[in-house]
Amino acid sequence: MGRAEYGTAKYASKQMKARGLQKLKFYCQVCQKQCRDDNGFKSHIKSPSHVRKISQVSQTDIDEYTREFENDFLRLLKLAHGEKKIEANKFYNEYIQDKDHVHMNATRFTSLTKFIKYLGQTGKIRVHGVDVSKGNNDKSDEDADDDIDMGQLMISYIDNSQGNLLRREKLQELAKDEKSDQEIKMMLLQRQMQSAAENVEEDKEEEIAAPVVREPVGKVSLQLGKSSSRSKKRPNIRKNVFQ
Repeated sequence: MGRAEYGTAKYASKQMKARGLQKLKFYCQVCQKQCRDDNGFKSHIKSPSHVRKISQVSQTDIDEYTREFENDFLRLLKLAHGEKKIEANKFYNEYIQDKDHVHMNATRFTSLTKFIKYLGQTGKIRVHGVDVSKGNNDKSDEDADDDIDMGQLMISYIDNSQGNLLRREKLQELAKDEKSDQEIKMMLLQRQMQSAAENVEEDKEEEIAAPVVREPVGKVSLQLGKSSSRSKKRPNIRKNVFQ
């Protein structure tokens, strides 16, 4: 099949596909070449140029790829999400959007699960939803990795920078001061309530102990109203003794 000529629709279609994000397993980090499919990748790894370069790759090169991959992964996690939680698989899809990123297949990690567990065990990220502090003795590492659902696995960045540590200390001091103020206010309120309750109790005791003193009642005077039918007072007529 002939090569597509420059300027044709077929050539433009191939260029658009090449610019798009291809499958990571068909990418050769050593040659920095992206293959479109399995056949293209197989053809590439058999090419003399690839065989020559891959024969020169040492353990030091793999360690360097691993270091770059880890640093780029953590840098993007810090800048994009800070210390907020995010799904591990979702963030990895964000990371691989950059076509120039170091691919995982060039590192010592064979899967994303192993890489996430490594970051969690070394204290560089928090892994939520699974215990990565130690391996499972009852299962092999491969079986344990298969049991982890990457869609449900949450990760968050641990910022141990000097500035962030100082900010945490300041927040802790403010929280402590606020707690102390609340405790003082609560203590004063309890004292006021206790004092008010004691005053009420003392008033009740004084009312019970004090004798009842009644004031003397004076003479009761009744004044009857004048009757309208009362006869008028008769004049005193002296009797003539000579009659």
